[in-house]
Amino acid sequence: MVVPKTVDSGSFAPLPQSYIANIAVVAAYLSLHSLMARSWFKQWWTSIIPQPLERATYVLIAGITTFLVVWAWQPMPDVVWQVENTAIVAGIYALYALAWLMMALATFNIDHWSFFGLRQVWDAVCGRRAPEIPFTARFLFGLVRHPISLGWLLVFWLTPQMSQGHLLLAVCVSIYIAVVTPIEEADLVAEFGDNYVNYRKRVRAIVPWPRRH
Repeated sequence: MVVPKTVDSGSFAPLPQSYIANIAVVAAYLSLHSLMARSWFKQWWTSIIPQPLERATYVLIAGITTFLVVWAWQPMPDVVWQVENTAIVAGIYALYALAWLMMALATFNIDHWSFFGLRQVWDAVCGRRAPEIPFTARFLFGLVRHPISLGWLLVFWLTPQMSQGHLLLAVCVSIYIAVVTPIEEADLVAEFGDNYVNYRKRVRAIVPWPRRH
């Protein structure tokens, strides 16, 4: 939206070639994204770069590789569905904007500056020891355990015009979130122990369903 490059713009390639190329590009991006988030990788990575730069470097690489995905993406513009009703289109875009807002707010729930790696670098520059990030189940994290993942699901699916390429991207991201969420949860249990185990019993993972008793 409001930029010259979209998921459906660019020169077209034969459909089978586009499917293969796009799945390969997205799979490589998501695999790297997940690999760099694992604790064993962080231990190895911080033997090469300073510990305070670990998170900021992760965010930087994620941003650079996002541009590479946009550059390598093969458009598949054939329309799968299109909503014509003006009111429904406006509602879809309103929910789309709320999904982005939810993801942004969720980073402030857990410490926005640490999320992007800025606090760790600033603490190192000031000669301060970085504080431990406490376990939190407040605000959005009191509704679902993974509000950022929920936001990502919503922004890929909330569109009044779904093309084949857009649908492929949405499906790939949805499969990724379904696969990686249990892996992330195992890491969180290892980090926070019983606090997270009890939290998992009370709050749903993705769908903001009523709390379990």
